[in-house]
Amino acid sequence: MRFLVLGCSGMAGHTISIYLKECGHRVVGFSRGGVPFLEEQVVGDARDEKLISETLSGGGFDVVVNCVGVLNDFAERDPEGAAYLNGELPHVLARLTEGTRTRVFHMSTDCVFAGNTGPYTEESVPDGKTVYDRTKAAGELRDSKNLTFRCSIVGPDTDPDGIGLLNWFMAQEGPVRGYSGAIWTGLTTLELAKAMERAASEDACGLVNMVPPESISKLDLLRLFSEHLRGGSVEIVPDGSVQLDKTLVRTNLDSSFRPAGYSEQVAEMAEWIQAHRGLYPHYEIG
Repeated sequence: MRFLVLGCSGMAGHTISIYLKECGHRVVGFSRGGVPFLEEQVVGDARDEKLISETLSGGGFDVVVNCVGVLNDFAERDPEGAAYLNGELPHVLARLTEGTRTRVFHMSTDCVFAGNTGPYTEESVPDGKTVYDRTKAAGELRDSKNLTFRCSIVGPDTDPDGIGLLNWFMAQEGPVRGYSGAIWTGLTTLELAKAMERAASEDACGLVNMVPPESISKLDLLRLFSEHLRGGSVEIVPDGSVQLDKTLVRTNLDSSFRPAGYSEQVAEMAEWIQAHRGLYPHYEIG
């Protein structure tokens, strides 16, 4: 199959691109600065609708994977940019591919919910308060062709300054606090790539909470990071000061993909990092 990955240089985008390529698919990347791991790529700004349209019209793509996003504090500082890239771009992609075989796979997040009334299904009404929360909710695609993957993600980042949880953890010497009352459901970026690769060969559409059936606390998630990535050397200290439940519950079973449990996901993520060491020189694996 032929994929176009928008945001191929980011935390999710680079893993998804490389995984799809290693599965034997043809992958074209789209990013602002270019990447060293794809032979076919387009360098440009995702806000350039003319360039996006030209790329799509000549590409013969089966799937466009949208990994573009303006995150958290960046969204607060640039609400206009967040409104377009988080909220409008997915719908632009759906419009540009309407009437073609090309499907849009869009990434959403548990942050569309405030976390006060979880767990949340695909039918729960988003109630997030921040610019990021609201713009991501606006970008979710719910139609009979395209597919929105709603989940929280963790994974390695080629950028040492990336703001993801794993990047933060890998820079710590310990001890670090782990929130026992912060309840999480999600995927590693590698597991998300697997889910997308499977869904590309199926007719799944609409919106899916692509998560395992069980949740995990941030405390236990960090303990898995320490076990599989640092040889258990980083002490994780329980902290009950944060109470937040953004548990996602999956009811859309159109895709046959069922995510692995958290220990297996983190173990496979560690293997991925070891197998692609050149991408992550800023990580010391224990």
